[in-house]
Amino acid sequence: MLASELIQTTIMSPREVLWRGEATSITAENSEGLFDILPDHARFLTVISGRKIVVVGSDGVDHSFTFASAVLSFADNEAKIYTHEPVNVASQV
Repeated sequence: MLASELIQTTIMSPREVLWRGEATSITAENSEGLFDILPDHARFLTVISGRKIVVVGSDGVDHSFTFASAVLSFADNEAKIYTHEPVNVASQV
């Protein structure tokens, strides 16, 4: 897979990086509804509150995160998710 076909993703709290890696997609839900982010998506900024965020890693593993509140920003195939503390974190193939 080419680097341009991947999303460089970082999920962080003020204390630590919770997850960092390359992703093929990110799925989440904001106040407007469910959305997907794929490589080359338009610039995007949103708040996600109490909803699951699923990051599909380049290895095909789903990484699921649920935060009380998070800000997701996306630009130039780079996603950053900022939160205070994770509520729930899980990974599965």
